[in-house]
Amino acid sequence: MKINLSAAALVLAFLVIPATAQAARNLLTCGITPGQPLTNGYGPLDFTNPKHHSKLPIVIGAHFTPEVERLIKGSTGSVHGDIDYTLRAIPNYHRALHAIAKYQRLGRKMHKRYYNAECYFKRAIYLQPKDDISKMLFAIHLHMTGKLKLAKIQYELALRIRPEGAELNYNYGLLLIDLKLYKKAQQAATIAYSKGYPLQGLKNKLAKYQG
Repeated sequence: MKINLSAAALVLAFLVIPATAQAARNLLTCGITPGQPLTNGYGPLDFTNPKHHSKLPIVIGAHFTPEVERLIKGSTGSVHGDIDYTLRAIPNYHRALHAIAKYQRLGRKMHKRYYNAECYFKRAIYLQPKDDISKMLFAIHLHMTGKLKLAKIQYELALRIRPEGAELNYNYGLLLIDLKLYKKAQQAATIAYSKGYPLQGLKNKLAKYQG
């Protein structure tokens, strides 16, 4: 799948660093050549594309086993290695993105031959810029690693795609509370709960800060 992105679109897709020569070098470090498709021996497949779904089990069954997902042990090598293979073949496989982010946050050894979590997220978004879930997961990871302003950018990019998303608004609201933007957090909470989101953490936090 070839996705041609202009320099402006790349900035909109990532907005993690300015559109400079350094930004381009950072993308290259993640295996991204601006304007060119990602490449891999198998795939890369788009998890959000139904036409690719029949090919996903070949990768997931061999490399993203339940033990790999739970970060217990690798299937064909190391945990990082199997997640890396999965995300090279299916860059926006959401469960694998969640797993590698958790792996890194737990302080597990990140092998130099593989990418770090932020690179995998950038690759996922590059492959499919319309995938709001990848952007949300990236935002959650940035939030959990203390990069609140960058997390806000990713949430807002995801909200452009799915403004009424319940889980998206819920997690965005949690970030807004940490940014002390309580009015906006209330607006996000209103959307999340109007859509039936079940967790009460955001509501409880708002009551605490507004009480």
